[in-house]
Amino acid sequence: MNEQNLDKITILLVEDDDIDAMALNRAIQKSGIPIDSIKRCIYAEDALKSLENVNPHCIFIDYQLPGNDGLTLLKEIKSLRPKTPVVVLTSQGDERLAVEMMKAGAFDYFQKSEVNAEKISKTLLGIKRLLELEIEQENTRKQLEETEQFLQKVTKSSPNIIYVNDIEGNTNLFHNEQLRELLGYTPDEVNKIGLDIFSRIIEFEEYQRIRQHYLKLRHELKDGEIAENEFKLKHKDGQDVWLFTREIAFRRNKDGKVKELLGTAIDITGRKKQEQELLEAKKAAEEAAKAKAEFLSTMSHEIRTPMNAIIGLTELLLRDYKFEEDITNNLKAIKFAADNLLVIINDILDFSKIEAGKLTFERLNFNLNEKFDFLYKTFLPKAIDQNINLYFHIDNNIPEYIIGDPYRLNQILVNLIGNAIKFTLKGEVSVSAKLTKKMKSSVIIKFDIKDTGIGIPEDKINGIFESFSQAHSNKRKNFGGTGLGLAITKKLVELQGGKISVQSQENVGSIFTVELMFGIGKKEETSDDVQTGKGKNFKNLKIIVAEDNPVNQILIKHILNKWGCEYVVCSNGHEVIKWLDKDQFSLILMDLLMPELDGIETLKIIRSSKRKYSDIPVIALTADAFAKSNPEYCNAGFQDFVTKPFKIEDLEEVVSKLQLV
Repeated sequence: MNEQNLDKITILLVEDDDIDAMALNRAIQKSGIPIDSIKRCIYAEDALKSLENVNPHCIFIDYQLPGNDGLTLLKEIKSLRPKTPVVVLTSQGDERLAVEMMKAGAFDYFQKSEVNAEKISKTLLGIKRLLELEIEQENTRKQLEETEQFLQKVTKSSPNIIYVNDIEGNTNLFHNEQLRELLGYTPDEVNKIGLDIFSRIIEFEEYQRIRQHYLKLRHELKDGEIAENEFKLKHKDGQDVWLFTREIAFRRNKDGKVKELLGTAIDITGRKKQEQELLEAKKAAEEAAKAKAEFLSTMSHEIRTPMNAIIGLTELLLRDYKFEEDITNNLKAIKFAADNLLVIINDILDFSKIEAGKLTFERLNFNLNEKFDFLYKTFLPKAIDQNINLYFHIDNNIPEYIIGDPYRLNQILVNLIGNAIKFTLKGEVSVSAKLTKKMKSSVIIKFDIKDTGIGIPEDKINGIFESFSQAHSNKRKNFGGTGLGLAITKKLVELQGGKISVQSQENVGSIFTVELMFGIGKKEETSDDVQTGKGKNFKNLKIIVAEDNPVNQILIKHILNKWGCEYVVCSNGHEVIKWLDKDQFSLILMDLLMPELDGIETLKIIRSSKRKYSDIPVIALTADAFAKSNPEYCNAGFQDFVTKPFKIEDLEEVVSKLQLV
């Protein structure tokens, strides 16, 4: 763009409607931005022709023009004046149209109904700043050329790399030919690439590190001092080139801070090669771990979101409605299949947490007899269905209440008992707990899970606790599973300081033995005394639900209707804020991933609002199984997390703990 006077803005308006043109003119005049002139064209052809004689700072075009459309005109303008900002006006609110306009190079896009002085002012200020930056860039380019010509003459014969960096303006002012040659570029290639050469020869992370180094030198480097550093550039062929630099203050600004540095550099690539290879290997491993975590988090969310609706709505139908027997059986089959799929998902996610060292354990009081009773009732229908006997026995010497992680113990036993029943085609499965050692404040309990099932082949028994390993191929029977269950179980036991072992004989049966240490608890401290949501009356609550998934909206509406409370369902964070501004609520149930404004950003706005609703309780409803271990989520200000898919009772218990009723 040629250098222009930007004290006043020249505008080209392409608009066939007189009323709309007058409205835009009024808004421009009231915007507070000095205007030189506004030239109006009615037809696209006239606008293109006028560009041969006038050089407007910006162009406003109507999308619907006689004989043409704004998108076509925009593309033609951009082919003639690629740097001229173009704002598209339309009477439509089509987001797809907006995307097409922005792809074609539009600076901005808004409806005519939104035209006002404030919006025009912001747009023109942005255009003015853009034009000023282009002029500054052009001026800088000219200055760089002049400086380089001078310095090239002075430094041409030097064997070392010599350069001048403007650390205040974040610009390389000069480097001699030695640097170009070292990086493998010809003079013609450098000229052709232009300033983009810097993005090719320096990686972003390295650039950030150097910027931090330079910021420190800018404030601390004294005259006469020499700063030494090492950094890497990229050769034309993609290889790393390491440089050792020595830099001094070359020029200071009016405040005395270092503005420019004069430096020399030598090639130390050979010395750094081995070190760099190790760093790259470490970086590759970190990136792989990050990609894996992101994939698992995404997978968790994408699968758990529909699973929440499937399981939740199926449970509602089974619990609240009476159907014919075949329909009821079909619903139970759907729930059984969904629960099995959820077990597989949880296996994969638990395995990932264990690998990442993010698995945590609770220290809670619980009653082992009650745990065994629950497990017996859970697995008895399956045992009956397979026509096998199921026995549970607990040693009377075990304290009534013990301290440990009941949830992880449940996970261990569910996995082992489930496997025992699955692989037992006839006979029985027995589960026992025996006290093996009692100390002053702790006990060691041995759990035996014994079956008369198909057993484990001798050549497979040593590998059954390995990841993705199964003792039996699907040729005999499609037992299913991820091959992670026993690997996870072993890790859960060992991370608690316990031991797990197996004895097995093919076609005779197996005995899995787990030994774990627990604290000795007291009845008055048991977790069973914690108030739950069972029988709780939530009618007095007024709840905002932030959930963008339509099917999950249906599920949560069913639950809240069942509670009999008042509620509002929102699809994004903006709607939540609007409702909070105009009404008073008891609680927010917040999905984390929503369009426009997600749950985290919404909560940040709420907590920092300094309004009456800034302390409102917020429960996260999330399909991300890693949410509780994410520092950003944990520090955002949620009262609790409920992971999808969730049982209605789980949500009731979490809400009840807030003691809002």
